[in-house]
Amino acid sequence: MSLDTVLHEFVSTARRAGLRLSPVEAIDVERAAMAVGLGRRDDLKAALRSVMVKDLEQRALFDRAFDAFFAADGRAQGNLHDRLRSQGFSDAELGALDELLAALGGQQAQGGGTGLATIVAGGAELEQLLAMAGRGAQIERIQSAMQVGFFTMRVLDRVGVPRAQTELGALRERLRDALGARGDALAEALAAELEKVRQVGRRYVQDELSRRTTTQFEDLRRARLEERSFALLDRAEVARVMAEVERLAERLKGRLAVRRRRARRGPLDVRRTIRASFRTGALPFRPVFRRRRRDRPKLVLLCDVSDSVRTAARFLLVFVHAVQEVFARTRSFVFVSDLGETTELFAAHEPERAIALAYGGSVISVASNSNYGAAFGHFIERYRDALDARTTVVVLGDGRNNYNDPNTPALREIKRRAGRVLWLNPEPPGAWGFGDSAMRLYEPLCDEAHTVHDLASLRVAVDRLVRR
Repeated sequence: MSLDTVLHEFVSTARRAGLRLSPVEAIDVERAAMAVGLGRRDDLKAALRSVMVKDLEQRALFDRAFDAFFAADGRAQGNLHDRLRSQGFSDAELGALDELLAALGGQQAQGGGTGLATIVAGGAELEQLLAMAGRGAQIERIQSAMQVGFFTMRVLDRVGVPRAQTELGALRERLRDALGARGDALAEALAAELEKVRQVGRRYVQDELSRRTTTQFEDLRRARLEERSFALLDRAEVARVMAEVERLAERLKGRLAVRRRRARRGPLDVRRTIRASFRTGALPFRPVFRRRRRDRPKLVLLCDVSDSVRTAARFLLVFVHAVQEVFARTRSFVFVSDLGETTELFAAHEPERAIALAYGGSVISVASNSNYGAAFGHFIERYRDALDARTTVVVLGDGRNNYNDPNTPALREIKRRAGRVLWLNPEPPGAWGFGDSAMRLYEPLCDEAHTVHDLASLRVAVDRLVRR
């Protein structure tokens, strides 16, 4: 067999064994094999493992698939002829088999359907047949292990296994006439190959059920995580939410890049279009558009780092750090009663480390009680130059001011100087204004105020943050 054929067959075998390989990864398999060749089995195994295995579980699957496919001398055992030769059948006997299978194939072509030769050959063609049969059998409807037998029967029927079994009966008689006892032995070997096809079909259905079950479980877990309050997350859930926040940041960066490219094209410039058309006699007619200059907005983040909002603040700070390039300038501040800038802290450290330092008191004292009025006053006194019409100010906090002076004039001045003010509150609106909450006083001074207490509400909030 050629190198391409061997690798194509091996990739099919590996997929049936449970390894998930994309078309791009299959190309990497061929490149790796070409680099080392098929001569040295250990080198080939190491090269293929390096591009096919992603974790320890997959390594075990790979090793079993490789050892089953390649003989100890490195020779591929995926081809039907090679498998039969390994059982002691001669080239003359296999030649007689080919002639009889070719005759059956001609009859099969006249009757339609898949021939015995194609089915027992296995490999990539069988994999494609199973995939097409699975779609035809509506395997996507499988829900439980009790349906495996039913869907296996439907898939194998569409592949043509029952018809191949009938063909094998007719072939057995012809093999016996041509080869005598060796013909019976060859027919038994083909029957064993057909039984393997049945097993492969059943594994295909079981794998499909496993994938669907895993996908449904992941979808359910993701849905539950979307609406699980930040305050109730355990350590493992925090890690998963953090990963979702980072993925959200990447998606938004891509979306904003596309939006900016589209926004560069302004309205049609009629004069320039007409002048340009003179050069070609208006054929072809190419419209010319004005170029639109869109300045990136600036972001100022004021974040309460008291215990009551710590988890929500952590996720938003990670998100803001991930999308900093979306904004022309990002400045971040933390406060409890005093207020301090953390812009350089986040520039010098990874988000997790910077957040730990901010919460640890390296910027401001975190021992005092929250005082939003004092924090807003400090910001106007020290950092009012950070605000202009392009600035979006985001306040993250619960608005609980411990009955101190809310200092609404300071927030009103922030609103007057900035382009937008968004407030993200981890408490539901029903709690705003009760007890020591000054949120009902602050809300009218903001362009928008949103509840952010879980991943779903964080998605809504950050979408509003980058919408301009």
